[in-house]
Amino acid sequence: MFRFAFIAFFAVLFLGCGEYESKVVLGHDWNPTAKVVVDTTSVFKPNDIIVIEMDNGNKPFKAVEVELRIYQGESEHIMFKRAIAVKGTDAKAFLKGPNSEPLLARKILKTSTPGTYRVAFFIGDSMIAQKKMELVK
Repeated sequence: MFRFAFIAFFAVLFLGCGEYESKVVLGHDWNPTAKVVVDTTSVFKPNDIIVIEMDNGNKPFKAVEVELRIYQGESEHIMFKRAIAVKGTDAKAFLKGPNSEPLLARKILKTSTPGTYRVAFFIGDSMIAQKKMELVK
């Protein structure tokens, strides 16, 4: 009995409660049924479809909106900014185009210039997560 309790304790301690760190997921396609980004990548061509997901690590957002910001390289110049409404029970947020149409990388970046960009999500002035992406020819 003691051995079972000992193993169970360490299994819970090691595996945690299913929570994980917040992350940004980028990809070419989105599965609306499973509500996940599929075909994930960080490299896009200007005319590629881009889907951006903010996964808050199974923790609900403690806000009514999160803000997506995109920067060029390591600069603090914001190239794109959009607020995304979330509910207190949501742990994921997705950037969708108008009428849920796909977004193209060049449209969201407002440029076709190859280079490195940072995709970051904020609640107020606090950054939740960020990820680098590459735009190529």
